[in-house]
Amino acid sequence: MSQYPFTTRNTGPNAKGSALTINELDNSLLFLSSSLISSGSVNDLSQSVVELTAEVLILSQSINEIEFHPLSGSNYIFVEANGTPIQNSGYLTSSYDLAKLTNPTGSDRFSVLLGPGYYEFNSDFIIDTEYIDVVSLTGDRDVYITGSGTIVIIADNVYVKGIDVGSKNFTITGSFPNTIIKNCKGGDESFGGDSNSSSFNPFTMAGTFIDCEGGDYSFAGNGFAYGTFINCIGGDYSFGNFCDGIFTNCGGGNNSFAYQGNIEGGLIENCTGGEQSFAFNGSIISPSVLKNCTGGYGSFTDANGAIEGLLQNCKLNSGNFSALTSSVTGNGGIRECINDDNTAINS
Repeated sequence: MSQYPFTTRNTGPNAKGSALTINELDNSLLFLSSSLISSGSVNDLSQSVVELTAEVLILSQSINEIEFHPLSGSNYIFVEANGTPIQNSGYLTSSYDLAKLTNPTGSDRFSVLLGPGYYEFNSDFIIDTEYIDVVSLTGDRDVYITGSGTIVIIADNVYVKGIDVGSKNFTITGSFPNTIIKNCKGGDESFGGDSNSSSFNPFTMAGTFIDCEGGDYSFAGNGFAYGTFINCIGGDYSFGNFCDGIFTNCGGGNNSFAYQGNIEGGLIENCTGGEQSFAFNGSIISPSVLKNCTGGYGSFTDANGAIEGLLQNCKLNSGNFSALTSSVTGNGGIRECINDDNTAINS
């Protein structure tokens, strides 16, 4: 019996219906390593390395003539990001164009995997095709978009992860309820925000945002935040003029979470806003639920509108929930909410 636990798989492509397990891969590599040593071909292998080195030297002399041949499979293409930032952006654009040729579907998606590094775009990189995901290979926020260009998403049903555009606008042009953005970062007006209230054309954001960070007017700022937002951070005027969705562990600056309009429904939990947040100038409509949320002065309707939903274990950093009890109507309620002096209010 061999000392190496190498085994073969059943015949046929992907016979087991799954990729190689880690143990299968490790044992196969162990067997291969042993075969090379025991075959007595070490000298031959060394000679081959020398010959390969010579070939590489010849190849390097004509590097400009090399065609773009990225590592790829039937459902992925890998951008190594081992060139200059300008070259990396070119590789990404070419890879994305190749991905589109596969005509992906909802049951047969395609992934463009990005190696960590800098990608310099002097015009926008546009994600315009459904079912093509653009994700960092590591999952970390380590794909940096530099230059004057940014990311612009104009398609639904895409998954984008690990991209940092710095202080530029991480642009999303529509509602896109089936799009997921994870661990991405942008500047002001990112993720469907618009500060231009003089020509108000509000955005509606109905996608899913996880572990993302934006500046002022981010996450449907000046618009309608109707999606799912988890562990996201925005600046002032973030998370919509109107809210109706799922907000969990999110933080905004002043005038966040439905500053001008209503919280129209959904669940807002463990979220923090600055002054005049959480429907400052509107109402909290049934069946909205706000749990463990913290706001600054003027938050939680500031007695300007009705509280038809439920406030539970919320806190005012400046102010008193007693002033809001007259706004409670219908099935609304204020339960164990904490004033700035740490006293509790129930209504």
